[in-house]
Amino acid sequence: MSKANDLTQEILKHIFSVGGFAWRANTVGVFDPVRRIYRTAPKKGVSDVLGCFHGLFIAVEVKIAKDTLSPEQEGFIESINHAGGHAFVVHTFDEFVETWRAIFNV
Repeated sequence: MSKANDLTQEILKHIFSVGGFAWRANTVGVFDPVRRIYRTAPKKGVSDVLGCFHGLFIAVEVKIAKDTLSPEQEGFIESINHAGGHAFVVHTFDEFVETWRAIFNV
């Protein structure tokens, strides 16, 4: 498993362990064997983890090392936060837990 995948799995386990619901958003393109091309995801920039905790929408973007946000990812995060949800970027599990506690006061 990759470091990003490991971190994503840790985040999912944490959200479930505190009574939330979450899933990994798979927005990778799909290969079309008939047309012999990759079809892009319907919505670019969707965060890696989506979920709900205490009635609030959550979006977590996982970034490892020097990986940076795309303009679409920045827009997605801004849109979720503007609409009253909680969207944020994390690089480590400790950073996730720190941000989680700050948002939810737990």
